[in-house]
Amino acid sequence: MGKQRMTVCLPPVAPDGLRQAIEGAMAPFRYDREDRPHPDWVGEWSHWFVSGAGCLFDVLPGHEDDSRLVRYDEWTEPPEDLPPTRCHGGPRGILDLDAPRAAEARRAAETWTAYRDFADRYPPALPFHHFAERAGTPDAGDAREAAVAAFLEQPLIRAIEADPALEERFTSDPALHFDEALETYVARQVAAVLPTPALLTLDGRWVEGGGPDYERMFNACLDGLPGDTMVVRVLYHS
Repeated sequence: MGKQRMTVCLPPVAPDGLRQAIEGAMAPFRYDREDRPHPDWVGEWSHWFVSGAGCLFDVLPGHEDDSRLVRYDEWTEPPEDLPPTRCHGGPRGILDLDAPRAAEARRAAETWTAYRDFADRYPPALPFHHFAERAGTPDAGDAREAAVAAFLEQPLIRAIEADPALEERFTSDPALHFDEALETYVARQVAAVLPTPALLTLDGRWVEGGGPDYERMFNACLDGLPGDTMVVRVLYHS
């Protein structure tokens, strides 16, 4: 049991009917629904709140005063004072999905380039899984310790481990994350910007997941929605 965020897609709805519309869309997936589809039914949520903290949407420039934008947060106390350019949801057509993607593309390209420039000063490093697989049973005591030691002996890894700022930027296993073409790395980072752990689609499907396939599906879903579709971030207790 825990809390996680999801993105709910709804037909057009006025601000005063939004909560009721979300409740109706999520009702089929409630834990204690009376009309259970079968005796072993297990739902997805017990309670929820409108809340996009940590995954706010950008507002398309020129639409900051649109009354359909969702600016209240039912979870955060006190509520966050959002700038006009951010919101918890609104009609798909006035949410700027491209701005955060573009910002992430720039950041990712800069990080990839910085890593390559730094890594070029050292012999190429191998990812940790190379040493774990060579050890055979990496979760068994001495074998795992040997794999970790061999991984950390690499000059590039030693240099990154010695500087917390570098480790935060490049991760502790950089070869795993950066050993791919710039375009591939950037695309992977950009695809992860908008998705939440769960998605309730406009046609009523509850989808959870992670990884590239889920992220591609999530982005394609939002990109393909009609402009008047309401898209709202929700925090639910699972």
